[in-house]
Amino acid sequence: MGTTGTQASFMEVYHGDGEKIDKLNERLCELAGFETGVYDISVQTYSRKVDLDVSNAIAGLGATAMHITNDLRHLATQKEIEEPFEKDQIGSSAMAYKRNPMRSERICSLGRKLRSLPVNFADTFADQWFERTLDDSAIRRIDIPEMFLLADAILLGLDNVTSGLVVYPKRIHARVMDELPFMATGPPLIFSMISRYVSVHLELAI
Repeated sequence: MGTTGTQASFMEVYHGDGEKIDKLNERLCELAGFETGVYDISVQTYSRKVDLDVSNAIAGLGATAMHITNDLRHLATQKEIEEPFEKDQIGSSAMAYKRNPMRSERICSLGRKLRSLPVNFADTFADQWFERTLDDSAIRRIDIPEMFLLADAILLGLDNVTSGLVVYPKRIHARVMDELPFMATGPPLIFSMISRYVSVHLELAI
């Protein structure tokens, strides 16, 4: 509390009685619903590294969502998996017969944007002066709401995709059978080379 977070003005009001200030802190936290209390060390504002920590955690959500949906997109190209396809949904504006994984594509797009935000919070924290200057306000006003809106849209999209995901076991089986002859040659070939003390990597390269 106070103009720069030192509580100096409150010390004057309470004539140097620190216990009264602590009680005031506790009461204000109680009224505001801050169950964990306040920061023990602060300046005019809380450290903007808190924003960086939060953004890194939420950016991790974006990265995970992208990882999941990128895998789904790859599997969709092989017709092994398909997103839920609505009754009136159009596959492609140019090729209506296509069943593009547009929800996964959208999630990847949102995730990419979400993953880019932590660098802004890192710069804001690094450039923060002493008690704080107003150069942090634009990033926080724009990126904090956007960060949570992006995360919300990503989670809604993931819920929709995973709830109605369609899997084609016969297509998966057909692909496995296509690759099985090549997969079966691996162990015998490698063990044969090992028995002759041959470098597997070198021999395969040759």
